Amino acid sequence: MMNDNFKSKLSRLRHLDWLAVIFQVLLLAIGLVFIYGTGSRLGGTFTGKWLKQLIWIVGGIAIYLMCATVDYRKLGDRSWIIYTLGVLLLIWVDVAGTRTNGAQSWLNIGGITIQPSEFAKPASLLFMAWAVTRPGWRGSYVPPLAIAAMVIFPPLILVLLQPDMGTTLVFVPFTLVIAFIKGLRWKWIIVTTILCLLFIPVLFGQLKEHQKTRIKVFLDAPASYAIAAAAPFVSKERAESWQQAHKRVFKEQKFDTWNADQSLLAVGSGGLTGKGFMRGTQYLLGYLPRPVAPTDFIFSVIAEETGFVGAALVTVLLVCVILCSCRTAVLAPDEFGTCLALGSATILATHTLINVGMTVQAAPIIGIPLPFVSYGGSFMFSTMALAGLCQSVHIRRSEKDLDTV
Repeated sequence: MMNDNFKSKLSRLRHLDWLAVIFQVLLLAIGLVFIYGTGSRLGGTFTGKWLKQLIWIVGGIAIYLMCATVDYRKLGDRSWIIYTLGVLLLIWVDVAGTRTNGAQSWLNIGGITIQPSEFAKPASLLFMAWAVTRPGWRGSYVPPLAIAAMVIFPPLILVLLQPDMGTTLVFVPFTLVIAFIKGLRWKWIIVTTILCLLFIPVLFGQLKEHQKTRIKVFLDAPASYAIAAAAPFVSKERAESWQQAHKRVFKEQKFDTWNADQSLLAVGSGGLTGKGFMRGTQYLLGYLPRPVAPTDFIFSVIAEETGFVGAALVTVLLVCVILCSCRTAVLAPDEFGTCLALGSATILATHTLINVGMTVQAAPIIGIPLPFVSYGGSFMFSTMALAGLCQSVHIRRSEKDLDTV
């Protein structure tokens, strides 16, 4: 009987979204190749990173298949357990975690280092999507945003306390998307937007100094553009005065623009077709900090070595994966599946937009990795879990009230 049940689950894999699988495999391969390339050239501890990434990919594939074969509705019924474990891990890391680069985001368990905030993302999404789609909420006066807020508030605060601003920002978009799917009224959207705007100065004041610097560096470019745009409408003396004042303030603050500038130089120096695989210089010479080359700034390495063509290919593949998730949301047999698939797409889109934006100074540098491509075990498992949950919805797209498997 158990053997038949196992075979039945395996037979479900025939109904995977194979187009999404192809895009995901290509991204995993591209990431592995460039992690190997950077490690081979940098040497030392970087040499074996590609092998670790390969092991994490294999583990991620196992998680992917497990999430895809198990009915997402069964997981939803038990999502409160997964969510609770995720919150407990976040409490643990806030109390006894390992501090790295100014953030206490890592947990050492039996010699294995994990980042609980990464696991909290799929856990929170699964529980939130299940909670807001319960039949008992229909016709009630409780807005969907309030339900979503109650779910997201504990992990959001715990991650913020680490502090990990990058991961904190990822929680917000999918929460709003799910609330919007559930019929969030415009008055609630307006009220929420106003509250968020009012909360920005308070939140900015709580940031670490290096986090404030990153935001100020990001805002420097728009400020320069605004001064340049206003120059034709004022006297030459006033325009020059504004420019000098802007440069003086920026210089006095001693903003560290190194990572942002070197990343932009790496992307721009690649030109149309790049310098060639394993011929990049920005990370090799240490201008682009070596530790972040295979992680948060791997897109810069790809752009430098393969140029616009390679960078565009990676971007298009990521967009295709996101669109496949959106298609699954449309085909989902129920609201829960729709929220789960679209929430997964939103998380992947948020990571992609911020990570690519960081490399070209279109977003502040907040340490967001690139899905399927960046080096990292916890993030790989989290990403594959999200993709697997989306596949679980896709596999059952033609089902309505059938028995779960």
